[in-house]
Amino acid sequence: MLHDLVQIFGWLVAICLGVVTLLLAFNRQTGLRLIQHRAEMLPQAMLVRYGALTLLAVIGSWIGTPVFLFAVLIAFSAIGFGDAFIYRRADLPFRLHLIVGGVALFGALLALIAKS
Repeated sequence: MLHDLVQIFGWLVAICLGVVTLLLAFNRQTGLRLIQHRAEMLPQAMLVRYGALTLLAVIGSWIGTPVFLFAVLIAFSAIGFGDAFIYRRADLPFRLHLIVGGVALFGALLALIAKS
């Protein structure tokens, strides 16, 4: 029963994050206002995000479960490739983001192979 409740909670969080993502994609100003973020605070917010991603990578590596590591690394890959796309479209340096996305994808594939 508790496992089911945790899974439902996970789905609710995913749905809420998906709604915020769509809102930010289609109406940035309203999305930022809804989630109470301000563009000028982005550097501080990025610091917290990178810290949280580091913690997630440490936990994933410590647990060592291939499925969990696959999920974490796929998410990291999406972030890297997404940032590379954004920066490339703005004609800004993007190669580091592209490399990070590729390395994370390679790691995810290794985790997938380890699962088999």
